[in-house]
Amino acid sequence: MTHNGLLNLYLLAFNCASCAGWAYVLYLTLITVLKSYESGQEWDQIAQNTWNAVSLPLKVVQTMAVMEIVHAAVGFVRSPLGSTFMQVSSRLWLVWGINVLCPVSRYQFGFPLMVASWGLVEVPRYSFYALHLYNAVPDFLFFLRYHLFILLYPSGVLGEVLCMVSSLSFLSAGAYAIQLPNTHNVSVSLYLVVILVLVVYIPGLPVMYGHMLTQRNRAYSKMKAKTA
Repeated sequence: MTHNGLLNLYLLAFNCASCAGWAYVLYLTLITVLKSYESGQEWDQIAQNTWNAVSLPLKVVQTMAVMEIVHAAVGFVRSPLGSTFMQVSSRLWLVWGINVLCPVSRYQFGFPLMVASWGLVEVPRYSFYALHLYNAVPDFLFFLRYHLFILLYPSGVLGEVLCMVSSLSFLSAGAYAIQLPNTHNVSVSLYLVVILVLVVYIPGLPVMYGHMLTQRNRAYSKMKAKTA
């Protein structure tokens, strides 16, 4: 088997595993939210139930995405390294830096909104990547890949912002902070880091959204060129 053949098999396995992982996370999220809502629970309890159901597979599948940065860096795929790094690192920040470290952040409406938005985007995206390796992408999947983000990216960002904002009440009490005076004469506060990240989100949202729209236009241009 050629080098390209082995690489395609590896990428196929990675994308299929990622797709299956996100499909499982999405299923758990939707079924938990639906059952909890039908039982008359409030959103804080619904969100807590969602975390309890999805926390492990969410940590696993989102951490797996680090390999996307590696793939872009070594040239396995043509994805831009900068935007790939920003997307993956922001997700890891939300899961490990916010949801894991700040329990209050995962017990409000923004958490299931964020995870559901991610899952609804990622399942078609990884499916698209897997089938694109063999030029076998059906029209409906192409449509989903380049249209779902129009609504789901803003809803996902809203969920992310709600998670970060909700964490501030927990962090403002001094959690995960190194205060002065200390031996190294350095003050570090996760509370301030979260505020800085929130400030970055303001200009970052239109930049990333514009990048996605550009990718969409390029994809449609290539498709039209092939069918012309």
